[in-house]
Amino acid sequence: MNKFLDVNELYKRDAKLKKEDVGIIMDWAEKQRHLPKITELQATLALHSCFYRVEAAKNCLDSYFTIRTHCPEIFANSNPQKNPPLKTNMNISFLSVLPEVSPEGYTIFITRLMDTNPENYSPVMGHKIFDMVALLQQHTKGPTNGIMVIMDMKGGVFGHVTKINLSDFKKFMVYLQTAMPIRLMAIHFINVVPFMDKILTLIKPLINKELFEKLHIHSNNDNLYNFIPRECMPSDYGGKGEPLAVLNEKYKQSIYDNQWFFDFQDSMLVDESKRSGPRKNADNLFGFDGTFKKLEVD
Repeated sequence: MNKFLDVNELYKRDAKLKKEDVGIIMDWAEKQRHLPKITELQATLALHSCFYRVEAAKNCLDSYFTIRTHCPEIFANSNPQKNPPLKTNMNISFLSVLPEVSPEGYTIFITRLMDTNPENYSPVMGHKIFDMVALLQQHTKGPTNGIMVIMDMKGGVFGHVTKINLSDFKKFMVYLQTAMPIRLMAIHFINVVPFMDKILTLIKPLINKELFEKLHIHSNNDNLYNFIPRECMPSDYGGKGEPLAVLNEKYKQSIYDNQWFFDFQDSMLVDESKRSGPRKNADNLFGFDGTFKKLEVD
């Protein structure tokens, strides 16, 4: 049974969310013949992610469905039973939502490698899994004041970096910054690798200044607890939360239990033949023709 959050719950929780603003967005969406039929919940999540700005929410929704449609290599086929690489990578990259929110009311995500062999690592599948888990959280639990991500780099080697395809990475960064209906407030890197400077050099041209300023590099992991109380963390980090092994199993089970949601996501595509004005493609969405090759570094 579908378990979307009742949109009326969001109106009750957040006085800044105005039903009349959501109505304006829904009326606009009805006139966009290229868009799929959006739900009131989707309109509400976009409005919340854009800090209640109606025009920004419209742009967010259009970009959201458009980018997802034009990047099937990242967003399509989100059924692990029918997508063996996805199922495999659910055992390679761990990602979980922590039960406790931060003092600012931010949902806390934590991710790390469970299998540190770079031969088995797929950055694209990592993008996909983050998108799946974050959007499932938004659509079933509802948004909080924002999202904070902890990236534990333990076990990372330079071979992981060389697996990055710049084309795919740029596509996901454009999506993350312009289309994904979340408020990304901070990304904290812990157990930082010695070649972190090379990673920053790689990603800086592909992200905007606002996102770059949200990156926090912790040379001492204890610095993380200036932002997130230690007790919120899993027991592996000295916190009071469940250990990573337990959270890992729960994260995988949540994907299997909510396949209805991912099937719904896969069905929400744009029809470019019905778009008013110029049609979208990889070139005008991302500023390249998709021919970037794998990263080459000295």
